[in-house]
Amino acid sequence: MKRLAGILTSVLLLVTALAAPTVAETSSPSLASAVETIDPGKVHVQFKVRVFGLLSIKGRFDRLLGKFVNSPKGPATGVRMQIDANSVTTDDEWRDDYLRGPTFFAVDRYPHITFSGRCLGRGDNGVMQLAGHLSLRGRSRPVIFEFESVDTSLDNSAATYHARTVIRRSEFGLNAMQHLISDEVEIIVAMQAGSVD
Repeated sequence: MKRLAGILTSVLLLVTALAAPTVAETSSPSLASAVETIDPGKVHVQFKVRVFGLLSIKGRFDRLLGKFVNSPKGPATGVRMQIDANSVTTDDEWRDDYLRGPTFFAVDRYPHITFSGRCLGRGDNGVMQLAGHLSLRGRSRPVIFEFESVDTSLDNSAATYHARTVIRRSEFGLNAMQHLISDEVEIIVAMQAGSVD
């Protein structure tokens, strides 16, 4: 049980870090303590949006960097994440190029999506949450990710977690095609974690 709690704490911070974006002006956690780099091979950042009110279009970002910080007095206390906006893919070449262009992500001007968070705790519904700031297209907004365990090995040596949040794309200047594409976008960060000693 203690090992599982340790895995959960570390994963929560890592996972959330990936799903959100934040800018340099946002306050970020102090890195004076132990710093650990996030393994990009174990974290997947995805998004989902509805089109015509019926269909769900899914996409992902394939390149990211990140780290989380362990306080000497307790569990992980901070996380920072940077996503390469140019790595967006929806498995449709034309759509991906359009998303990278000036109408949406404008990757030439805003090459990175970032996230900084450090408030980990339980929400009113008892679900573990991580609060931070997401920055996209030069705009920063507060976000809260909620975590759930999707799969855990029988011996608690490995686990998969999802962190989820919903943003309004219009708050980040992504206003195109409001009549076709929903304003709400779900962000899902999936992470695989090994055992924590």
